[in-house]
Amino acid sequence: MNTTEIQFDRVAEEYDFVASLMNDNTFFISNMPSKKERVLDIGCGSGLLADELSTYFNEVIGIDISNEMLEVAKRKHQRSNITYLNMDAEYLSFGNKFDYIVSRTTFHHLNNISSIIRQMKELVNDDGKIVILDNVSEIETLPRYVYILGAIQEFIPHCVRFGIKNAMRIFKHNISKPWLEHLASDKYLSEQSYYDIYGQLLPNCKFYKMGWAIGIIWENQ
Repeated sequence: MNTTEIQFDRVAEEYDFVASLMNDNTFFISNMPSKKERVLDIGCGSGLLADELSTYFNEVIGIDISNEMLEVAKRKHQRSNITYLNMDAEYLSFGNKFDYIVSRTTFHHLNNISSIIRQMKELVNDDGKIVILDNVSEIETLPRYVYILGAIQEFIPHCVRFGIKNAMRIFKHNISKPWLEHLASDKYLSEQSYYDIYGQLLPNCKFYKMGWAIGIIWENQ
């Protein structure tokens, strides 16, 4: 069991609660391929994106290394055409290809991006797409106090948007020891690093800067 797996196991239920309130799958839904037979969600977490994609695709496969996350996914976001699997994203193992491969806020946890991208390219059908959304920062690992200050600053806006009870639960999650320990292990790429690394691995891909994240779209043409 690796560190990331342990960390997400410890926060699975609260992570799903917070993510459900703030969930926005627009980037992935607006960039789907024309053919919608099979989709792979890498780092599916508690299944929020997989759940929405299941309304468009005939078959959805969601993979994650956290058993607790997958249990939440199966309990809260299960549909008949979704399969959740415990699988390390660095060792993808599938017999069939996909029309769409997606990943949200997962790649900053991974060690060998080039190997994973090569595997993804081998698994995507002709005219299929790879779409990745991940954190971007000029500082590789932010200090813990930045996240605590952020949680404090967001509390009132969250009260207005979600109500006091939900805002308090979000705040407690965001400053909890397990979540802060997880954030302390994150390693983000700078904007230029995205262009350098993904531009080489996914020739002719498109980049979209979206505040805290960068989106990447690559079509297998």
